[in-house]
Amino acid sequence: MSAPLPSRNRPAAVRAGAVIAVACALAAGCGTTPAASSGPTAVPATGSPLPSLAPLATSFAGSAGAGQTIVPMGGPAAEEDNFWELFVRPAGSAQWRLATPAGVADNGGLEVAGTGGSLVTGFRPSQDLTFSPLAVTSDDGNSWSPAGPVNPGLAAAPDALAAGPGGRLMALTTDGRVELGTGAGTAWTPLSSTGALATTPAGRSCGLTGLTGATFGSSGFPILAGDCSRPGTVGILADHAGTWRSAGPVLSGSLSREDIGVLRLTTTGAGHGVMALLRAGSGPDTSLVAAWSGGSGPWTLSAPLRIGAGQLLSTSVGPSGAIGIILNGRHAESLGGAGASWRALPALPAAAATLALGPGGRVDAIAAHGGVFTDWRLTPGMSGKARAGTARWSLAQTLHVTIPYGSSG
Repeated sequence: MSAPLPSRNRPAAVRAGAVIAVACALAAGCGTTPAASSGPTAVPATGSPLPSLAPLATSFAGSAGAGQTIVPMGGPAAEEDNFWELFVRPAGSAQWRLATPAGVADNGGLEVAGTGGSLVTGFRPSQDLTFSPLAVTSDDGNSWSPAGPVNPGLAAAPDALAAGPGGRLMALTTDGRVELGTGAGTAWTPLSSTGALATTPAGRSCGLTGLTGATFGSSGFPILAGDCSRPGTVGILADHAGTWRSAGPVLSGSLSREDIGVLRLTTTGAGHGVMALLRAGSGPDTSLVAAWSGGSGPWTLSAPLRIGAGQLLSTSVGPSGAIGIILNGRHAESLGGAGASWRALPALPAAAATLALGPGGRVDAIAAHGGVFTDWRLTPGMSGKARAGTARWSLAQTLHVTIPYGSSG
């Protein structure tokens, strides 16, 4: 089992965290007062409803098996006792390692983006912390260097921070702006905003009400996701030489009459394609639809997954466009990629926070309770030949995490 990084309340905290903490103090004063984990959301155009943002509990994985997962840990009773933790699983390893950058209170949540061999982590605002410090690593979180910050802070969406070719970054902020970053976030320039996009032909045709995600296309052009007020319209917009164009799938049938929101927008890691998770409808009629695009061809859509009034607790993305979700009631579903069907998983282990998807259809359930992190792997039944319905969760790893600033563990 890999040893965790030093806890953020120990003198041995890594130097990068200390530098970030000093930067916080110089810029605006880092708040250590806990805040609710949901935090502020991106501000949409005036008079429009807030966007439907996906939960921050999530995981990411590439085809080589490397992965990252972000889960809240700490106090069992109140959201304000939670601190968000980043765990990494290096390529070729079956073990997770605690890799949260030290030095900044992370009650507001964490966001990650990766490109090449680097990983960038952003801290969401929490009360007195009004901006988002960034940290970058090139060794799977063994050491971190300060970067950024994003000011104002990152929006409360798992795809609010994106990494692209040449070390470029893109950030959605709490006030509805979109910023482009270079040099690991040392310089930021405005790209657009919810209000500005809503006035473009693509934004008007959608009835854009708020931004929910960002990613880069195969040749490095920015792509943004949001919610639309026009039924049946998918709010995915791409920047082509300074002109924003509608780039989402065209929906038909019953979906063309539903209100549509984009919960996730990211690259597939296979051929630099783009994948999205859509929310269709509301209340008891809510469904989830996955969508994939190779970058130049048409979109491929999954069959709708009816979740009704179920509460979406986490979303995960994996190799070749795989998607996983967790709903309340210890219910989870996974989707292997374009052309695959939704698969209901066995009842989750207690305190399951998110799924971790790996190569070859591997599915892990990541549980977090107090200061204990556990990885449960989905395995076929061991009695005789594996049969449908015999899959079960087997404990693969346990980590004990020291929760910072006196939270219970």
